[in-house]
Amino acid sequence: MLSIFKSEIMKLKSTKMSWLVLMGAMPANLISLFALLPRITPDGARAAFDLQDMFYRQGMVLTILGPFMFALMTGYIISREYQERTINQLFSYPVSRVRILAAKLSVVVLLIVLTTAFSCIAVTVIGVIKSFTQDIGFDRVWTGIRMNIMLCVLSFGTIPVAAALSMISKSVIPTTVLGVFITIVNIISEMGHGMRGILFPWLTPYWPVRDLAQGLAEMGPNPYVIPALIILVITFLVSLTFCIIYYSKAEVHSGS
Repeated sequence: MLSIFKSEIMKLKSTKMSWLVLMGAMPANLISLFALLPRITPDGARAAFDLQDMFYRQGMVLTILGPFMFALMTGYIISREYQERTINQLFSYPVSRVRILAAKLSVVVLLIVLTTAFSCIAVTVIGVIKSFTQDIGFDRVWTGIRMNIMLCVLSFGTIPVAAALSMISKSVIPTTVLGVFITIVNIISEMGHGMRGILFPWLTPYWPVRDLAQGLAEMGPNPYVIPALIILVITFLVSLTFCIIYYSKAEVHSGS
């Protein structure tokens, strides 16, 4: 399994996947840096440094752009074999197709982890530095890091859907369209700041992010967390099962 995973990583060396990871992380870091600009309260005083708000803004940007970036990554990794006409050779190897699929999805997990980690570098570093000069509490830094960890884990729940779409279409275009559509839906939903939006599987990662918001109309524990997690788990299991069956039963001459 490890050797297959390494081979999948090697395939990405000559691609621009690293730039895609940076493109997904850069906007969140910029939003974090913008939060350092001087702000004035309604009474004319200068607003204090708010680390929690910085983490919230960073997480919100990532939950908006993440679905598009992650779907594009998944679509490329899965469909590349079909587009480059190497799927025949891949299926001819004396290796379980399930293991091959698991290696590809593991690469996607790695890319999601890297994108999430890079997206919160600026706000985390700023928070650590500020904790030495201001009494902001290091627990707030850990709260933001924990939010990003939860966001990262929840984001993988819908990845098999993009993988299944790539297998069927044998192209990255449908997953790109899916990513754009989901990003639009997420923007509209997050603008409303409602609690019910996390029921949409691609917006479930917004749950830990929203918990860091301040001054919203609806505050407190989100009553839709359990139903949202159930929907996400069902989406993950059903789409992953489809991917395993489809990949295992696909003809050797697929894509030729």
